[in-house]
Amino acid sequence: MTPNRPAALPAGDATPIPTDAAGVFLHPAPFEAVVGLLRQGIDALASVEDFPKVAIPPVVARSLVERAGYVQAFPQLLGTVHSFAGTPAEWKALSPLAVQGGDWFSAQRLSDLVLLPAACYPVYAGLAGAELAEPARFAVEGQCFRQEATSEIGRLRSFRMVELVTAGTEQHCLAWRGTWLERVAGWLERMSLKPEIEVADDPFFGPARRIFQAAQRVQELKYELRVPVADGLVQAIASANFHKDHFGEVFGFTSGGATGNTACTAFGIERIVLALLHAHGPRPAEWPDSVISAISGGN
Repeated sequence: MTPNRPAALPAGDATPIPTDAAGVFLHPAPFEAVVGLLRQGIDALASVEDFPKVAIPPVVARSLVERAGYVQAFPQLLGTVHSFAGTPAEWKALSPLAVQGGDWFSAQRLSDLVLLPAACYPVYAGLAGAELAEPARFAVEGQCFRQEATSEIGRLRSFRMVELVTAGTEQHCLAWRGTWLERVAGWLERMSLKPEIEVADDPFFGPARRIFQAAQRVQELKYELRVPVADGLVQAIASANFHKDHFGEVFGFTSGGATGNTACTAFGIERIVLALLHAHGPRPAEWPDSVISAISGGN
């Protein structure tokens, strides 16, 4: 046993368990054990810089995603939170429908919350009005939701996202993004995942989507690290992104006397585990010591 391998990983199959909701899975103990190792590995990668950790709740203010432009850009992915705000008498008429079937939800109203679409948004809002004398850094994790149109393997509606985030000058953010793209690719390669790095775009919505996607690709704002997660199915399991001064302008923070820029490195936790299961088999307890060591941040 190598020094970086845990004393014991749970025996058994780590394959996610489907539920009645497409894109929503239960995760057995062996799967969660790998998630724990991934957190250790990301912490080890992040130890080269000072990243204060921030835990992000699964809901955020609707006003935040409206202000940040998410509603305009990705309305098809956003999950809103509705609740019943009627009277007991109104519910008396509706409650039988919850048992018999019917539109028991017809009186639900949009609340001030939405489901978290990406883990990094709240930290940008937290910088509102700041003058950054030095680059800001954060390590965030959140349970995210996106109303995906398909339910292929890895196309999850509920998933965990870990992000390393920075804000500062344009020069800092571009250099930082490049460094982290290489660093994450090296980490995945040590797991024998062999990532392909590709220029990518986000799933913008509406008649102008092709213009936005083309501009994003031309400027090389988004890179994805793509790996097979099943036979014949390659997906992005991590990304390195440069947002230019979008969030600095929206939230009014500056760096170096100019509007602040931001960049982030995002890890799709469930997708990384799926890629590992595809590459090394469904029983993590039987994976090679070298793979376990690499996942958790060993050499």
